[in-house]
Amino acid sequence: MGFRRFLSLPVAVVLVLIGFVYHTVVFLVIEPWLSLSTAPGLFNALFFTGLGVMAVLCYVIAVLKDPGRIPSSYMPDLEDSGVTLHSKGR
Repeated sequence: MGFRRFLSLPVAVVLVLIGFVYHTVVFLVIEPWLSLSTAPGLFNALFFTGLGVMAVLCYVIAVLKDPGRIPSSYMPDLEDSGVTLHSKGR
């Protein structure tokens, strides 16, 4: 069931967007500016690659992980006067 959520249009759009930003920065900005054969260019490309991998990993975990539920034993504190349970429409 978790992998089925991963195959939706919004998830694919986000992954394509991350890939587009990665390709644009590494191959269209860093390569012509610093060249990937120099130490600063390679460092910048590796750094941005690390950031991209972490972003994709966090996104995959957020999509596949169950956020949890409110415990059945939860009861709001009704004696606290600062908490309003209902908003009054005026």
